[in-house]
Amino acid sequence: MEFQDTTAPTGLARILGGLIQHSETWGKIWFGLIFWGSVLFAASTRIWPDTNDIILLSASLIIGLAAGIYAHIRGYWL
Repeated sequence: MEFQDTTAPTGLARILGGLIQHSETWGKIWFGLIFWGSVLFAASTRIWPDTNDIILLSASLIIGLAAGIYAHIRGYWL
């Protein structure tokens, strides 16, 4: 019985593998930035409707990113 040498993935398989590895490593940070940032932005526009949207969006995304980095360092969310 012969064994075939395995080669490194190429093309689309390499790209998908890299994306999966990236999401496993940095998933909490992306989740904090995108999900918590958008939730905070939606809530803050309801609380302060007359405030500049760019300021609220920036502040919400920064807080979401900080929460994601904190969760990444801790290793879990709660």
